[in-house]
Amino acid sequence: YSAEGVINYKALIYLPTEQPMDLFHQDRKNKIKLYVQKIFITDDCEEIIPNWLRFIPGIIDSQDISLNISREMLQNNPVISKIKKGITNKVINELSLLSKEDEKNYIKFWNNFGAVIKEGLYEFNEHHQKILPLLRFQSSESEDFISLDTYLKKMKTDQKEIYYFANTDKGHIRNSPKLEAFMANNIPVLFMTDAVDEFWLQNIQNYKEKIFKSVTKGDLDLSNFKDKTKNSSEDSKIDNKFNDLINVLKLELKDKISDVKISNRLVKSPIILIAEEASMDINMEKIMKMHNKDTPDSKKILEINPKHPMIIKISDSLKKIDHKKISNLLLDQANILDGNVLSNPTNYIETLTDLFINN
Repeated sequence: YSAEGVINYKALIYLPTEQPMDLFHQDRKNKIKLYVQKIFITDDCEEIIPNWLRFIPGIIDSQDISLNISREMLQNNPVISKIKKGITNKVINELSLLSKEDEKNYIKFWNNFGAVIKEGLYEFNEHHQKILPLLRFQSSESEDFISLDTYLKKMKTDQKEIYYFANTDKGHIRNSPKLEAFMANNIPVLFMTDAVDEFWLQNIQNYKEKIFKSVTKGDLDLSNFKDKTKNSSEDSKIDNKFNDLINVLKLELKDKISDVKISNRLVKSPIILIAEEASMDINMEKIMKMHNKDTPDSKKILEINPKHPMIIKISDSLKKIDHKKISNLLLDQANILDGNVLSNPTNYIETLTDLFINN
């Protein structure tokens, strides 16, 4: 395309269909070649396109740059800045058009380059509101990819949050007990499976006035979506029945967890670990540990399901069982469900075996 006006340049740009091997290599440079009046100047102009569009190759021919411009002068050149803005807007518009006119090919493109485009949300720039509609996610409802706008249409009437589950292991997400209450109440949850998701979500707090809410941290209030015919006073009685068990778990695990609560997330499973609202998300903490093994473990909240037969039996048998053993056993089970490697699997097996034999 040709740009005419305050500055004049011609651009020949391609949207690739295959992901290059070095796409995520830290030393990868963009593939834009800069010409001035059809004379090649450089293919090493970092400022001519944002890093999150580094997969796009092309040629830019400018009429407004001096032929004898130095490499240093290119770095802070106002013409280059205007070209960068023009190219970025052009690419975003073309991607938006492709997503609307050819969703099938757009999803193929997204599978190859979506993770890189999300880096544009992590950077502080003026394009966030244009990038967000381009995002595509699988969800708890289907393997099909959907946009944020499609998610908003699927939301419940009183739903104020865009629920998401961040984890690079999609299999773990689909099998996680943290989805149980959402599945039971037909509340869609977006799957954030790229490592960059945890980072851009720190910058982007909401979309069209709906707040992004992780299902793996903090309190959840799903009461508006539950069956209204159920008696809340009965639930309150059930919760009170487990106060003794909660107190035991708090005492025995006080050095390992931050709190014990009755869960609003669980339907089938007995127990889970949840990050505190003000803490790092569980997946974010795992990512940080991959880059820095010295990252300290944060204490999690232990949530129990008062309707699960195992929790009921443990609660009824508190006077007969070893409190320390059963507390550590439940914590180990929660870690297993969360995909964590047990620090002492031998002790877990021994405790489990002992409880089976003696009870």
